[in-house]
Amino acid sequence: MKKNNIITIIFSIFAGIGIVFMLVSAFIWGNEMRFRQKAVKVTGEIVDIFTGYDDYGYRDDYDRNISHEVYVTYTFEGETYERVLLHEYSSSMYEGKSITLFCDPDNPRKVKTGLGMYLVFWVVGGIGILFSCIGIIPLLIFHRKKARKKYLLANGRVLHATVERIDIDTSLAVNGQNPYVIYCTWKDEYTDVLYRFKSDNLWTDPGYAFDKGSEITVYVDGKDYSRYYVEAEKVLSQRVVDFT
Repeated sequence: MKKNNIITIIFSIFAGIGIVFMLVSAFIWGNEMRFRQKAVKVTGEIVDIFTGYDDYGYRDDYDRNISHEVYVTYTFEGETYERVLLHEYSSSMYEGKSITLFCDPDNPRKVKTGLGMYLVFWVVGGIGILFSCIGIIPLLIFHRKKARKKYLLANGRVLHATVERIDIDTSLAVNGQNPYVIYCTWKDEYTDVLYRFKSDNLWTDPGYAFDKGSEITVYVDGKDYSRYYVEAEKVLSQRVVDFT
């Protein structure tokens, strides 16, 4: 499989994961809003906070898992509900603290503060946005380059540039391999201006097909030379069969 295809798949996976997290975040938000619409606000009191150790809670400095169970007492429609487990915890909670709760009128023993759901919403949503950006932005750049290449091959001005040097791009690696890039130059004899161009990432050593000082074709937008495409891949595919 070509390295560019592998990169596209990797970024697509990141984008897919990000979209899934964002959908989950939207689902959490929708559930919370539906609960809030029917819930009744009551004032309760934290009567007990039980701290224990299990496999799911927060890790302390001694690398032990700490969990917290918060129990509240409140009154709803004249009836007092004592020691109801609140499935939320924050460091600001303490025994005896007065706390605002949202009570489900269809199930009065179901109460929330809303803080936990908001935290989950922002954490899950934040992860979704992060992964989406990591995946979608490079994909958009890749497809934009692909569209520009297609346009320049059909409509661009052809320049016969000279290979200046071949470098390795160490900022990117796929399966432990870094891509190559070709730097080339073309001088406009009428204006005496020298233009320097850089190829896209190449996963086969272009040194097999290009020597320093050899000719290479560059397609440019006649109105804007910063829009260009260095035609190296086609020449490489014609001269080198790379099974690595």
